[in-house]
Amino acid sequence: MIQQAATRDLRPRVAGRLRRLGRGGGPAILAVIALILVSFVVPSGEVQARSHPKAGRPTVLGLTVPATVELGAHAVVTVRLTASGNPVRGKLISVHLGGKVSQQVKTGADGTATAEIDRDLSAGRYKVTATFAGTAAYRSSSSPTAAFTVTPVQLTIATVPPTPGLPLVSIDDGTVLTTGPDGTVVVTMTKVGRVALRLALPADDATRRVRLARWDDGSTDDVHTIRIPDTLKVVAGLQILNPVQFEFASADGAPIGGTDVPIVRVSDDAGKQETLTGTGPLWLRSNAITRLITGLDSQRIEYRIAEVSLGGVNVVNRGQQRFSATGPQTVKVPLLVFNLVVQGRDALLKTPSGSQATITDPAGAQRVLQLDDSGSAAVSLPRGEYDVVIDGGPGIPITTPVTLSRDQRADVLSVSLLDIGLVAVVGLSLVFGLILLGRPHVLRRRRGDSASGSEGPGPPVPQWPEPAAARDWRPRPRP
Repeated sequence: MIQQAATRDLRPRVAGRLRRLGRGGGPAILAVIALILVSFVVPSGEVQARSHPKAGRPTVLGLTVPATVELGAHAVVTVRLTASGNPVRGKLISVHLGGKVSQQVKTGADGTATAEIDRDLSAGRYKVTATFAGTAAYRSSSSPTAAFTVTPVQLTIATVPPTPGLPLVSIDDGTVLTTGPDGTVVVTMTKVGRVALRLALPADDATRRVRLARWDDGSTDDVHTIRIPDTLKVVAGLQILNPVQFEFASADGAPIGGTDVPIVRVSDDAGKQETLTGTGPLWLRSNAITRLITGLDSQRIEYRIAEVSLGGVNVVNRGQQRFSATGPQTVKVPLLVFNLVVQGRDALLKTPSGSQATITDPAGAQRVLQLDDSGSAAVSLPRGEYDVVIDGGPGIPITTPVTLSRDQRADVLSVSLLDIGLVAVVGLSLVFGLILLGRPHVLRRRRGDSASGSEGPGPPVPQWPEPAAARDWRPRPRP
């Protein structure tokens, strides 16, 4: 009341001082300056209204606010100024939030105005009032106090593929959040601003390894920053790795130790190859994360066995066997490994022979097999072409090529000294026989000598007929 009275008396005092200065010959310019200053400090309408507290028409100021506003949204406040039920236009209304002026708006032709409260309010309940300062024509008025509630929002963090019971993230170094039965984490957010999602995946165990493939915005960082409430759903694409154990067997089902297989090469659906080594469990990706129009998607990876190296030879048909690493599992791989029975034989007599066999593989490596009493030995070998030689002591070994594509038996020959002797005897016999057949007189002479030396007359020796005298066909003279 003191302040209002002082304001109302301000202009009359300035006017009286101006009259005194004019009578006393004081400089009138000082009074003019003082009057201008007063005009700037106190609006004329307000001065007039306050200088006449009962002047002007009484006003009524109404205020309407929403009951609830979601975090991060604007609270739209509506005010309406009337006088005797009629709208009052073009008047300045102050909107107060929590006792402080938030905005000032001017009424329109219908006496109403709207104001948007700051959208960065935290969750909670807020009181709003509105005031009209009044003018010379209209008295000041205030609205009743109204209140609205800013409700929190839900942040959803989903996993692809849905992975329940997985420690996933912490928010701003807080508690680690674990996914629910549907593979999501739902967090209540009460403040507007940036938050950091820190990846908190579990440590590797014997049955599963989990890796971040990407976030839904393409980021692969372990710390993912978002702004609330602009982002209320986040999707983490996860890659699940599972252990796979290979068991190898030959064509007949005989097991082959993993230590004999140095490498296994597999390729996925995209053609990417992986080289696996060692005999323990081998970790393979069970899924691939891709981005579709609808968001991230998890697709099961199917592997094809491209190569199994055994003795420097690929013992599988490329891409024929397929499998998926959907969980810990054992993959049985049949190999193109066949049984070869080597039988050493004499080249002529076909009897068992030899004490050992030497097998040379395509890479030039040799393997020596000891033959049993029957001259045979069995071995399992990868498919391919081999050279087999029997070593049986003195003689001439014969290299026998063997193309191994199934279980088979190979007779490997060698030329022994006995074979050489028999060939020599037969050869000499043939030579002498041919000589005798080409010289029959030698045979006659030998038979004659045999007849003269015998005691009794032998069989008659055939005599060749004497050749007849040649007839003279020349004409003779007539007597």
